[in-house]
Amino acid sequence: MYPGSVAAVVIFLLIVTPGAAFELLWHRTRPRRDESAFIEVSRVLLTGVVFSGAAVVTLTLVQAIAPGAAADPVALLRDGAGYVRAQPAVVLRSVLAVPLLGLLYGVAAHALLSRAASRRVAHETGWHTAFSRLAGATSRAFLSVQLKDGTTVTGFVVGYSTDADPAKRDLLLRRPISLRPPGKAVATQLERSWQILTVPGSEISTIAVAYVGSAPLGAEVGVAGQLLAWVTARAWQTSLVAALGVVIVLIVLASW
Repeated sequence: MYPGSVAAVVIFLLIVTPGAAFELLWHRTRPRRDESAFIEVSRVLLTGVVFSGAAVVTLTLVQAIAPGAAADPVALLRDGAGYVRAQPAVVLRSVLAVPLLGLLYGVAAHALLSRAASRRVAHETGWHTAFSRLAGATSRAFLSVQLKDGTTVTGFVVGYSTDADPAKRDLLLRRPISLRPPGKAVATQLERSWQILTVPGSEISTIAVAYVGSAPLGAEVGVAGQLLAWVTARAWQTSLVAALGVVIVLIVLASW
């Protein structure tokens, strides 16, 4: 691979990395929309150029304040490979700092733009949310399934399909399995020899869920969880502080 092609690949990654990260964060707090691949790629490249450009401007200011802390963009564009051979450590630090600063600026920008819509939008089916994610690793989801004909089926969920259309899904319940026919007050439990019951999604009216075991919804949050929540609530402040930390590290390394 020629040096020119290597530089092109590096520049492409420096632009795409912060743009892709911002796009992923954006989808977490915005409803999914049907967009063409061209629109999505264009948005990634545009935001990547903005955040990477802000990172390059930051390093340019750092270089002006503390010569040797970052690569000189003018000299790099003028001399190219010669400048890289003369200042390999400085160039390497700058190449690593640009995407890192771009990512931090992207996180800060997303946090500022999403303050009015701080709740995360989960792009998943309601079944997955209720039966898996909210249940967690220490709980089991016990379901009371109301069918369209009035029959009530209860049992532990053991599996389900995730088709976008609920009518095309299948729900698998594990013993103990009970059936309560329409109009009956007492449910009948199936014998233990019947281990799995398949319920077609097209026949389901409503589903009630109870979590058996350590209920994650009421569980206490540990120190790590509290720290993560504190950082998440102040994402733009912590991102800018981290960016300042990157600048300080570059200046310190230049003084050695």
